[in-house]
Amino acid sequence: MKQFIVLSAVLPIMMIFVMQAVLDQKSSYSIRIANDIVNAAKEEAKQEGSFTPQIMDKLRGNLSVALGVPPNEVSASCWEDSGYLYYRVLVPIKNVVAGNKLLGIKDEENQYMYVIDSYMKSREI
Repeated sequence: MKQFIVLSAVLPIMMIFVMQAVLDQKSSYSIRIANDIVNAAKEEAKQEGSFTPQIMDKLRGNLSVALGVPPNEVSASCWEDSGYLYYRVLVPIKNVVAGNKLLGIKDEENQYMYVIDSYMKSREI
């Protein structure tokens, strides 16, 4: 009986480690998908010569659909300076820690913003 009580106390804590490995893989997949979508938008902007509003809207929509987050939580901005196109994309990655309720972490705190911040040379005409 003593072993059963110890097992019932330790098993939920041990399961957090297993679930955390799965959440880490899910987060890595989300980051890879976000990078692929942003790179596709970057290549499209290279062809156009700048990030047009249509490209930015398509970028936000694709990230929203692929990652399952509301479009208003995806932030994307771009600007041009000295012949370079700069862009910054912020995407929320949710459910980072497994067993957050058991560990006392609120759902609002169990997320982070993944930032893609880069630049490219603008197309010379």
